[in-house]
Amino acid sequence: MKSYPKICHVTVGHSPLDDRIFYKECSSLAKIYDDVTIIAPNENQLDPRNNVRFITFPKAGLFTNLKMAYKKAVEVDADVYHIHEFELLPYALLLKYKYGKKVIHDAHETIYFYFTEFSRRSRFITVPVGAIAQAIEWFCSIFVNRIITVTPWVAKGFKPFNKNLDLIYNYPLLSHFHLDKNVEKTKTPLILYPGQISTARNIDIMVRSMVFVKEKFPDAKLLLLGNTTPWFKTDLDNILDKNDLHDVVQINAPIPYTEIPDLMKSATIGLASMAPNESFKRSIQIKPFEFMCAGIPVIAARVPSTEIYVENSNAGLLIDNPTPKNIADGIIKLLSNPALIQEMGKNGKKAVTEQFNWSKEEIKLYNIYQQVIES
Repeated sequence: MKSYPKICHVTVGHSPLDDRIFYKECSSLAKIYDDVTIIAPNENQLDPRNNVRFITFPKAGLFTNLKMAYKKAVEVDADVYHIHEFELLPYALLLKYKYGKKVIHDAHETIYFYFTEFSRRSRFITVPVGAIAQAIEWFCSIFVNRIITVTPWVAKGFKPFNKNLDLIYNYPLLSHFHLDKNVEKTKTPLILYPGQISTARNIDIMVRSMVFVKEKFPDAKLLLLGNTTPWFKTDLDNILDKNDLHDVVQINAPIPYTEIPDLMKSATIGLASMAPNESFKRSIQIKPFEFMCAGIPVIAARVPSTEIYVENSNAGLLIDNPTPKNIADGIIKLLSNPALIQEMGKNGKKAVTEQFNWSKEEIKLYNIYQQVIES
């Protein structure tokens, strides 16, 4: 392993055990570099894992988190800083120009649409705030050593500002899914959605779809796993009460990342986000790939990425107009045809194991770091 450079990933908006940051990027880098650190907000200090060291600080408000992350970053005295939020860019530029460090910016989404589509506030507030945030990100990106984006649609926005631009897709880790391990299917049909439970992902429409599914398949279950807000949980509970769905819909807290593969393998169908908004049109969700890797068919809203991966691989069904009835029709179509479920599951697993997995992205990451270090 190489003692140079010291590498530090910094985030204020993700868990220190985030799948992209820790399980993929940092764990890959730790295979060839012996000093890799993640700085992130977390209530507890974590012991090193996969040869990656963690430095955490208590969660607080955004500006407090930014100051704490920057302070910890200075203390680490790394050679390369890899940041994961646009809010960190001004601090990253301080690290570059005050301390002579190299900076990589990992852009996970188009910031403007994140502000305008994931907030309950009036557009009179979110539109100007989103525009200012996007302008800050694009301006600061001129000065970083490298930009990594997750999709070609996100990358397009950065091209006028910095030519040192790369794509690293957030494809799944094959080793994480233990492909040779068989997991028994649930006795009753299980429709699974693991992820953020929010209005922006049309979770309420998923829940309402079970009114129609229940008529045809009364033993089918919808399991939602993820964090949500108290007000939205109340809204969902009201939908369950009004439609007598408590026996077929279950809403649980998220489970550890390491437990996700077995749960997916035990499920019958995987539901991805049902919101074909501008943000998701520019993103590539990780969940469809994970469902495919687990060998279960995907049902998702039609956006460019699901067309490219899910539809072209014949690994699931795409919903053009995500209404409760249309989603239910997709679920019923699959539950009525076990052979189709098996066929689509096999197609998806084949596509991910042969093409859409982290092993190829890992090589890209190594090449990017080598170029940044030598620049």
